Amino acid sequence: MFACNIYSAHRFAQIFNFAQTHRHMLSEKSRSYKSFLLLCLLLFNFHLFAGDTTKTDVQRYTKTIHFYYQPGMVIPTHAFVKGDNPQNKPYGFFHSFTAQYGIQSDGKKLWQQLYGYPVWGFGAYSACFPGDHELGHPLAVYAYINAPFKRWKKWSINYEVDFGISFNWKRHDLRENGYYYPIGSFATVFFDFGINSVVQLSKRLNLYFGLNFTHFSNGSVKLPNLGVNMLAPRVGVNYLFNDRQAYISRAKPTYEKEWEWLITLSPSLKQVGFTYVDSNSDTVATAFNYGVYTVSTGVNRQVSYKIKIGGGLDLSYNGAYGADTTMKNGKPEKATAIFGDKFLIGVFPSFELVINQISILAQPGFYIYLPETESMDVPTTYQRVGIKYYFPGNIVAGVNVRAYNFSQADFIEFNVGYTLKWKKSYRSR
Repeated sequence: MFACNIYSAHRFAQIFNFAQTHRHMLSEKSRSYKSFLLLCLLLFNFHLFAGDTTKTDVQRYTKTIHFYYQPGMVIPTHAFVKGDNPQNKPYGFFHSFTAQYGIQSDGKKLWQQLYGYPVWGFGAYSACFPGDHELGHPLAVYAYINAPFKRWKKWSINYEVDFGISFNWKRHDLRENGYYYPIGSFATVFFDFGINSVVQLSKRLNLYFGLNFTHFSNGSVKLPNLGVNMLAPRVGVNYLFNDRQAYISRAKPTYEKEWEWLITLSPSLKQVGFTYVDSNSDTVATAFNYGVYTVSTGVNRQVSYKIKIGGGLDLSYNGAYGADTTMKNGKPEKATAIFGDKFLIGVFPSFELVINQISILAQPGFYIYLPETESMDVPTTYQRVGIKYYFPGNIVAGVNVRAYNFSQADFIEFNVGYTLKWKKSYRSR
């Protein structure tokens, strides 16, 4: 464990340089997807902060730095981590180190007061699986927000959401040495959700303890993609570079409910794996890339400063749906397909949590049209979780994770769209 700690600390200190010096390890297509995702995260945090700073601000926000340690367990969600791996033993203990740079809001903007004066910023993460030689030592960079459920004078109970990109995973083929590895790509999406408590120790020092769930997945951009899930307590300290500022509290004006219509285009990439028996009677696995293109339209009703509800329609061309292969010279190739066999229609209710110009969305959908396919286990429902930002000029852009069975990531959607908003009161004046 000591060697693992030394390694993690060394890698953690070099996290950004490491990412730069190993860019050649990623294919051009994979790197463009990961770079776009990281750009979305940077825009998310930059615009959230930039929207709260003006030339008239006399007092700057308090900056904070956080250091955390997490000893935890790998959740046994598939055969590889349960023990079907080259080491013939289950994955159990892991530990990680986290550093965050945060900005403490104080209520200069109304949304900050609505969310209990949250902290937001950037973080860097390093994890280690002691004794492991198969997965690698994942590193991550991410944006985060930590907001209270309840705040008292000296302590608070909070929730935290982290979203970013991880890298430094060992690359693996779809089926390697008879094993199905959980992750095959060098980089993945990083998602973390936690419940925590912060206790004031002094004017500038806080004690932090909590429990966090962490998920790694590449959204089937590169197979294998079984993902890795982890659960761990987190303990650490937060240091404020300035004295604590008084929170600004003001009367909230009555919210005028608003309607919204939007249309978005979401191009995606999904990899599908196939197994076949070669000329040597060996079972071999291979994978092909397929494009997924979705046009979504919907109507939302923003019923409060924080909540939108609505619904919509998805029109999709999914090249991976019912994908098959044909054999040519003893090797598989993509089978030709008719456009209509890949066309899907889905409908969904929508829930959005509004944070300034950001919306965090959840959309459980179901297909109302699915072409017939030879596969009998095609899911008829799907789930979408994502984040989007509203730019000037009625432009919206974001990134979503599409999933099925409420557990398996299907693909990642990068979307851009246009929106119209209007207000109409049904109350008598």
